[in-house]
Amino acid sequence: MIKAVIFDLDGTLIQTEVLKAHSYAQAIEELTHGQIGIGEVLDIFDLFVGLSRQEVVTGLSNHFKISLQNHLDSIHIEFIEERLIEKRLQIYRNILEDSDLLSKHFCHFTLELFHRLYQDNITVVLATMSHLPEARKVTETMGVYDKFNLVLTRDDVENGKPAPDIYIKAKETLGLESRECLVIEDSVNGIRAAQNADMPVFAVTNSITRKAVHDCNLLDPKFIIDTLEELESKVYTFIKSSQ
Repeated sequence: MIKAVIFDLDGTLIQTEVLKAHSYAQAIEELTHGQIGIGEVLDIFDLFVGLSRQEVVTGLSNHFKISLQNHLDSIHIEFIEERLIEKRLQIYRNILEDSDLLSKHFCHFTLELFHRLYQDNITVVLATMSHLPEARKVTETMGVYDKFNLVLTRDDVENGKPAPDIYIKAKETLGLESRECLVIEDSVNGIRAAQNADMPVFAVTNSITRKAVHDCNLLDPKFIIDTLEELESKVYTFIKSSQ
């Protein structure tokens, strides 16, 4: 029987994956003085969806290493990563202060599912690779932070997704078995993390993750939600079938 539903944040409850992708792309464009355009970064960003901040920065720094080295006058990857993190956080923090912009990126159907679960007294958990200050800021803007029974972020685990650490920590904290937890994710790395924790998982897709989620062949198609209007009914059907 499903006793807890665990939500990813970025790309699942709010389309911050899109905003994050643009913040990284803008940072790289600025650091390379336009040599690497925003579109060029966005074209490969699906490779990094669901990873931690450091993993994304390392991946992008290596992918665009030559241009970044030339414009930052350094061959040291650690220096390049520091500059990219600094520039990207400056851009992203400005985004987080714009409540109107954030509200335009809420995932309304996933939020409707969240509110129904909350009203039905089913335990709801946040398990995100965002750090706590960012996750709290976003979920407070959404009006749901205080409704989670448990909030876990990248700060709470040693290894990020696709390692199962955050989902294992969730079930252990709640005193539940893997089969009693259901995960709502949007990325391949998130799906792998849930499966590595032996938990059932639904994937809600978006423009950044849809192709990768289908191409990875990790999920039966019935667990992939492209038409988000179907999310609530499919999740509740699954929950009832587990009883």
